[in-house]
Amino acid sequence: MGLSLNLFNSIFDNKTDKSMNFSDFPEFEKFLYQLSKIPRVGKRNAPLISPASYKKDTTRKNDSVISWCGWAAVDVDDHQIVGDLKETLEKSYGNWYYVCYSTASSTKEFPKFRLIFPLKCHVEASKIKAFWYALNTELESIGDKQTKDLSRMYYVPANYKDANNFIFTNIGQYIDPYALIDKHPTIVSKGNSFFDRLPSKMQEMVLQHRKDQMDNRTITWDSYRNCPFISKKLVAEYRTISSTGWYHKMYQIMVSTAGNAVKQKYPITAIEIAELCKELDVETGGWYGNRPLNKEAEGAIEFVYKNM
Repeated sequence: MGLSLNLFNSIFDNKTDKSMNFSDFPEFEKFLYQLSKIPRVGKRNAPLISPASYKKDTTRKNDSVISWCGWAAVDVDDHQIVGDLKETLEKSYGNWYYVCYSTASSTKEFPKFRLIFPLKCHVEASKIKAFWYALNTELESIGDKQTKDLSRMYYVPANYKDANNFIFTNIGQYIDPYALIDKHPTIVSKGNSFFDRLPSKMQEMVLQHRKDQMDNRTITWDSYRNCPFISKKLVAEYRTISSTGWYHKMYQIMVSTAGNAVKQKYPITAIEIAELCKELDVETGGWYGNRPLNKEAEGAIEFVYKNM
């Protein structure tokens, strides 16, 4: 299957008249490797690429997008990597075909990079957001959420000055966008609940009031195994996962744990939830050494309080 991209001269360029076509992904991959050898001082004047095709005589905006043409990109800026990057990615996502290249702000201590995935077909505009949700879920939410914009563009790989530059390929399967959408269907929020209709200041007051009701401090435990808030069903499901899905299921465990604690009016903290999850992780493969579990637990608790 052929694929294409739109080229933009700079971040300020919004003209959509510069497209490039490739016969297949390996040809596009070769193009990326060629770009990665070009020395650049920084990204300020570097060109950008987009998988989007646009309506004729339009500028770069979401309403002008027709489809994503055979590839998708995921930016990874805030995911701390422990150990060898190539091995870490292969361990989690090795069944997929991807090109990984560094971005201009990448350092040896904190590698920042982009993953380029070939797709089995183009993704029509009306399905792009659903596909992005499914892809990011499949990748355990490793990606920058901003990349879900239909018209998002990405700086090209290059030999950026003073950056930790790299590019490598993992050989695997092409992604079927529509199969992935079926696997991870989007949960659409109607935004029409009592809480959603409140002004932001009032929402803060309601959340604080709900938190203040948590006054049951009589419950104790010494392990996730005897914690009354942990769902044994979800833990059992987590233990059966053999490929991808660990992070998504662990977040479900976090939300369930927070919800069960709130039902019993126990003021559970993000640290307590994170420690329970770390204990489970130690017994099941140690996937979370580089995950901000405390931050994710805070999000789980906030989700529960908002949806009481």
